[in-house]
Amino acid sequence: MTEPSAGPECPGHVPRFLLRHGWLWSCLVVALVSPGALAEEPDVFEAWLRPAHAPADGFDAWTDLGGAKPGAEVRSLARGRVVEATGESVTLEHLHHENHELQRVRAVYSGLASVTLRPGDGVSRGQVLGRVGAGASGVLHTDRELSPAEARRFTRERARLPQPLEEPVLVLISHARNELRLYERGVERARVEVGFGQGEGPKQERGDNRTPVGMYFIVQTVRGNITGPYSAYYGGHWLRVNYPNPWDASRGVKRGWLTEKTREKIARAWTAREATDASTRLGSGIGFHGWSGEWSLEQSGGRLSWGCVVFHPGDITRLYERMPQGTMVVLF
Repeated sequence: MTEPSAGPECPGHVPRFLLRHGWLWSCLVVALVSPGALAEEPDVFEAWLRPAHAPADGFDAWTDLGGAKPGAEVRSLARGRVVEATGESVTLEHLHHENHELQRVRAVYSGLASVTLRPGDGVSRGQVLGRVGAGASGVLHTDRELSPAEARRFTRERARLPQPLEEPVLVLISHARNELRLYERGVERARVEVGFGQGEGPKQERGDNRTPVGMYFIVQTVRGNITGPYSAYYGGHWLRVNYPNPWDASRGVKRGWLTEKTREKIARAWTAREATDASTRLGSGIGFHGWSGEWSLEQSGGRLSWGCVVFHPGDITRLYERMPQGTMVVLF
């Protein structure tokens, strides 16, 4: 529940002769698109957790190459992969986890000397890419080309980045699939069906009955006799996450719902994996709990709570102790 007033809240090879008989063409088409021959649908959990190359654990400071001394070393900002390279230029792709999204950043360096990297090469943070040559320049791209000042701010704000794959315990939750998976140091240990808030879409403000998307941490766990007006719905288990997080708070600042000072306070508490301000218009009291009885996705559509993640009673009993305080939770 959310916001209680008290308490916890075909084969690949086609025989040549078939291609010579037009009357068999329709059979061939059926064979080629049969379910067994189609590629499996990508696993959204694994794609987020284990992308094509290792996500950055942080960015070094961006520096302008225009004023750099000829012959000076040019180093990679972060862990990444070479996507383009010539004798005088190199383009790197950096992946990083930010809130509930996997972001892609490209760093393009031109006018270099001594570039020996090739497309597909992996690079580490601080690795030498080449040396400053005539007319050297560098550009950082997110969804657009950043100005030098924006690039400096971007890297400064991301000097340290989360590494979900290395978390002692990680919980990933897909809204689209009504599914939760629990990992221990990157190894999947459990997957269960879950329900969400009665409101459609990501949570925006107090009382909208929606479940948020984002990266949070479990900050409170309670089992047993839970008191309060909604106690019957918890199924004897409650695990609270620290919604709102810094991205939620930034949204609130843009809408005029809270001040920059409050946003900074929320960011500090979130970084420390502590409870965040519950008094703003963004709302609060988001967590995991059981239910008053058994439920089915077919009957409820998975729309049960006032914003929390709802477990089947047996699943919350089985997994409660495996999700301690400090556990990273990502809803996407």
